[in-house]
Order: sequence, then structure tokens, then C-alpha cells
Amino acid sequence: MASGRAFQRLEIALGVLGLTAAALVFIVAMDAVRFHAAAILSCACHLQFADIGPEGWAFIVLGVIDVAVILRAGWSLIRQLRAHRSFRRRLPVLGTVEIDGEPVRVLPSSAPHAFCAGLIRPAVYVSEGLLRDCDPRELRAVVAHEVHHRERRDPLRLLLARVVSDAFRPLPPLATLAERHRALADLAADAAAVRRLGDVQPVALALVRFDDMHALAGGGIAPERVDQLARRTPPPSISPWLLAAAGTGLGGLAALGFPMLALGWHPEPAVPIALEAAAIVVACLPACLAARRVDECLHPAA
Repeated sequence: MASGRAFQRLEIALGVLGLTAAALVFIVAMDAVRFHAAAILSCACHLQFADIGPEGWAFIVLGVIDVAVILRAGWSLIRQLRAHRSFRRRLPVLGTVEIDGEPVRVLPSSAPHAFCAGLIRPAVYVSEGLLRDCDPRELRAVVAHEVHHRERRDPLRLLLARVVSDAFRPLPPLATLAERHRALADLAADAAAVRRLGDVQPVALALVRFDDMHALAGGGIAPERVDQLARRTPPPSISPWLLAAAGTGLGGLAALGFPMLALGWHPEPAVPIALEAAAIVVACLPACLAARRVDECLHPAA
């Protein structure tokens, strides 16, 4: 089983994509509000629409899109926080047991369930059915998988990824950011469980048990998780150079946004708007290419 570094690079690529999208929204909003809103509103109030010009109309369109993205992100965040809080409150915890040195909360259910929940202080939950039916080594594998989610605060990371996906849906590759993050988080947790137990077999057997349960419910375990456990070579990952380029692009957006926020600096008229737009596109391109590479690694061609 390969080291988790390959998955870490893929997760970093998705994180850079989300941050790049957030930085772009921030820059557009700040530019529109601080440097263009007053002039556009003045022309609109005096019905002097001809004076707005093509550049002004472009900022109006970008501003409307930006507002829509921000509102959708805010609504997604509020909805998910409410749902998560309601879910945690409804959990009928019977008590806490220790499995392989880890505290685990037990739920009253005869079906085999295991998950990690909680945003700030996540915890691992298992059902009575899982404790009763699972082989001890399989149980250790399941707990090790969920402990990895807990240690990395994956519930919070997934919530933030869903916010970005909901805000930019249906725009690729941001619309599928949450799904790709969940897939990578599960692959990384499987790899961590194998490293902790020193053997693939209990993790694979636990995966089969949960696959059977999901099949009865009309679902199933993601095929890339099965492929990973059967693999004897390092998993595909992303080039460090592409990851560095994506990080550099994000840094370029930060370098553009910080002086605008802190110093009130505006690139125009020193920098033509066409050149500014081209620079922003170039800064965002590596993050999009890195996200495409993540898809190729998750679903390699046969």
C-alpha cells in the first residue's frame, strides 16, 4: 500500500481550486463595490445608461454573478450547519467504548453503521450491530478509517467543499468539488487504516461487509476504493510542478487582492482591463488543470 502523500497532493489540488474560486469572487466583489459601484449607480439613477459604457456593463454582469454566487454560498452554509446540528442532536448515544485505544460512541442500531460526525470536535460513531457482527480485526479497520476522518476534521472540510460546489453549480470543475473531496477522503482513510493495521485484508473484508449493506439499500462502495486495495503499485497522483503552478496562481490572486483591500490600489488605468482579465484567467488555469488531473487519478482509463 502506497504512502498517503499521493492523496495529500490530490487533496491539496482540490483545496487550491476552492481557494482560487473564493479569491476570484472576493476580488470581483471588492473591485465592483470599491471602484465601480458609485459611478454605475450614479448613471443608473440619472437614467444615463449610455454613459455606463461596455466596461461598466461588464462589471454589472460580473457583479450580478458575484452576488448570486455569494448568496448561494451563504444559503448552503446555513442549510448545512442547521442540518448537521439537527443530526448530532438526534443521535441516541448509548455510551462510549474504547477500540484499539480510540474512544468510540455507540448507537442503538442492529445494522452495521460507522461514521465520523462533528465540525469542531468530531467523534467516531459505531452501531451495536457493527460491534456484535464484526470480526475484531475488521472492527479495528473500520475504526481506523473513521479515526483518520476525525483527525483531519473531514466533516468540516466536506462542508466547506459543498459550499463551493453549491455556490458555483453547474460550473465545472467546481460543481463536483464536494464529490471529489469525499472520494479522496475515503481513499486516504482506507490507506491510513492499512498503514495502522499493517495489512490490507481486514480493510478489504470490512469494505465487503459495508458493500453488501449498501447494495441492499440500492447503493454500493465506490469502485476506486476497491481498486486501491487491490493495487500493488503507488496510486496515481498529481505532478508537483502542476501543484506548484496552481499555488502560484492562487498567490498571484492574493497579490492582486491584498493591495486593493489594504491600500485602496486599483490596477486601472495603469494596467488595461483586458490585460488584468487575461492575468486572472492565467492565474486560475493551473488550478483547473490540477482539478482535471484529480479526476483522471480517481478514474484512470482502463
